[in-house]
Amino acid sequence: MRKISLSVFLLLCSFLAQSQQILKGRLIAEDTRLPVNAASIYLSNTSAGTISKNDGSFQIHPFPNGRYDLVVSVLGFETYVIAVQSNKLPDFLEIVLKPKVNDLQEIVVEPYDKNGWEKWGNFFKNNLIGKTPNSFDCELKNPEVVKFRFKKKENILKAIADEPLVIENKALGYILKYSLTAFEFNFTTNIFYYQGYPFFTEMETDSPSKIKKWQRNRVDAYQGSLMHFMRAVFRNRIAEEGFEVRKAFHEEKIPGTAFSSTRTYDYVSDHLLTGDSIAFGVDSTTVGMWFSDNLQVTYPAKRMSNYYTKEYRRSEPIGPQTAEIVMPNKNARIYITANGGYYYGKDLIVLAYWAWSEKLSNLLPLEFKAPFKE
Repeated sequence: MRKISLSVFLLLCSFLAQSQQILKGRLIAEDTRLPVNAASIYLSNTSAGTISKNDGSFQIHPFPNGRYDLVVSVLGFETYVIAVQSNKLPDFLEIVLKPKVNDLQEIVVEPYDKNGWEKWGNFFKNNLIGKTPNSFDCELKNPEVVKFRFKKKENILKAIADEPLVIENKALGYILKYSLTAFEFNFTTNIFYYQGYPFFTEMETDSPSKIKKWQRNRVDAYQGSLMHFMRAVFRNRIAEEGFEVRKAFHEEKIPGTAFSSTRTYDYVSDHLLTGDSIAFGVDSTTVGMWFSDNLQVTYPAKRMSNYYTKEYRRSEPIGPQTAEIVMPNKNARIYITANGGYYYGKDLIVLAYWAWSEKLSNLLPLEFKAPFKE
């Protein structure tokens, strides 16, 4: 991969004309070759989406700049996901949907817990939606679609949902449809992993005070978030956006703690890193990120939430928001777009404060417009 100076790259990008583009396509069933109508087609982590017509056709216009996961969801078929990039849009995209296989045999061999929600429902919500202040104003409208399976030998809890989760977030003013593809918690190692594809719809209201509240809460959720940081890295404005990034060193690796929300450091460098030291230009819409050491990311403008400090019984004074990011695969690269989205996310692990705060209750769509900082 040819590396380009990040500063020069971004300067060149600023001169590129941004034209409105359109993505056109058609859905057909694999078994019958007939068109599939009434399917939801959307760009993950955005509010850009549509419904397929009777002939299976669809279009998304305008297609926003950047790289997105295009998600197709419809009852009776497996969820279809493909990466689509604004500067490489196909002329026409024909999508073949596979019928969903009856999982009766799997249920017989390894059944789901019939009382799963009673046993695991609160645990599921706390880990997916979170325990942030915004989570208290979130409601999962269809918990009945979630099924749980606990494997005693491996000490692992898994959850699946055969329909998108519908979460009403009254704190941020969004209705979130979340296609859950993975939820796994290993109680032996304390490792938690989840993955899904969110779609945002603005909640409607005639109340100016409620609109102001939503706007205020959205800005608060954004400031110091992982999205905020990724946008700062893309623009090479880490310091200007209020972040401090340092190398963090750990002399010992203790099993079971590497992915926890609490973290202690053996040594943290005094030297502040710049965007150029961890990122490089890739193409007109993308910046790459790579680093070998663990990085401590501090946002001094905001203090850690009382809910976070109480949950982890931290006795020291409440300090600024402090997270850590790790790339366990040193041969991997993370790729970031201008809106703060990033891909190959499995190669990036977030620890400490972000492991607690980066939940669905604080999630914002990629088209969120943040206040501009000089």
